[in-house]
Amino acid sequence: MIAKSLSVRLALVGAAGCALALLIAAVVFVSLFRQSVERTFDDRLNSLLSALVGATVSEDGLDTSTAELIGEPRFSLPQSGWYWQIRDGGSGDVLAASFSLFGDRLPELDVPPEEADEPRVLELRGPNDTRLRALERRISLADGRSYAVLVAGNADDLAQDVARFGTIVGLTLGALAILLALGMALLIRFGLSPLRDVRRALRRVRQGEAAQLEGAFPAEIAPLVADLNALLTSNREIVERARTHVGNLAHALKTPLAVLQNEARDVTHPLSAKVAEQVALMRDQVGHHLDRARMAAQANVIGAVTPVAPVVEGLVRVMRKIHQDRAIEMAVELQPGLRFRGERHDLEEMLGNLLDNACKWGEGSVRVTVAAKPDRRRPMLVATVDDDGAGLDDLGIEAALARGGRLDESKPGSGLGLSIVMELASVYGGGLSLRRSPLGGLSAELVLPSAIYEDL
Repeated sequence: MIAKSLSVRLALVGAAGCALALLIAAVVFVSLFRQSVERTFDDRLNSLLSALVGATVSEDGLDTSTAELIGEPRFSLPQSGWYWQIRDGGSGDVLAASFSLFGDRLPELDVPPEEADEPRVLELRGPNDTRLRALERRISLADGRSYAVLVAGNADDLAQDVARFGTIVGLTLGALAILLALGMALLIRFGLSPLRDVRRALRRVRQGEAAQLEGAFPAEIAPLVADLNALLTSNREIVERARTHVGNLAHALKTPLAVLQNEARDVTHPLSAKVAEQVALMRDQVGHHLDRARMAAQANVIGAVTPVAPVVEGLVRVMRKIHQDRAIEMAVELQPGLRFRGERHDLEEMLGNLLDNACKWGEGSVRVTVAAKPDRRRPMLVATVDDDGAGLDDLGIEAALARGGRLDESKPGSGLGLSIVMELASVYGGGLSLRRSPLGGLSAELVLPSAIYEDL
């Protein structure tokens, strides 16, 4: 279902695109912020390094008595995370260090090269395993002496700032993602609403409430609606032509067959009886195949809808009059609002055959029940006709459904009723089944397409 839903597809593609864009934005923002913070941190260290060099190194040599003049009080706080250190440029021995080291030493490092124009950036581990970011520069004097001057700051503070900014970015982009999701849902619902309008208009056509798709549609969908309306018109024209041809063929065949039957009836000869018998079979066959052609032409006509209740009530009234000498009690249970998606004549023929058979074979009670059969993809209705007659076993049911099968020659009829019902139901995509009835006789269950659709 997910793969078939246009809304789900758009939502998934939009969500994936937004998530990727927000993720990239978060990475870029945090990276830019980290670079900015590191650059600011390094500028601060570079200013302290320059101040330290200016306060302690001169042409006369090294003098650390004025180191406190560099303006950073954290260099005087023990284990503060901010340290400076001056080493001999030749031997690498520590000559002086800030009071904040409090007797500790920074890790041993190689002396920076003399030719370096910029101080080198170092990542160190200081006292208490503190992460330090340091700048170190080599200062050379005219007399050949040189000093490696290093200033280090607490990098954990830097990492905390970056982490805090990352959290803010994550929360902000998360809130933005929720707003984008809501906006996307509204956009998809609004953007696809014309398709729902088309579906509702098409449902009205299928239910027989309109002949064509009606309404104002966007320019992108209007050509599709026009093509559908043209297809509906063409379908009706084809069906009407098919009905006309079937009717013409029926009239063309019935007249010669009637003439042959009349001529055979007037002649007293064994051959005339045979001719009359064969003509009767030919009329049955022609009628059967013409009915099937009419069924195929009518069954899938878009917009053909028949209310069930009037048809059932009318048939019950007719059957009570036809079988009034038997005083059959007929009970009707109808679910209100049911509509058959097909021609009224076909519904009358199918239910009429089943009711007629039930009245013929029932002892005195017949019950008709019509209810909806829930089906999300294709709603159906089920019409059940029960009688209290003798019923049939499995072989009898098979014989009754066979074309022309008659279980009792004393009963009137051609034996084509149930087979015609079965074929006509099959054309509509339904079916007919027989089983033992709760009343004691036979139960005929007819399943047909319903014109009830959910408004999704």
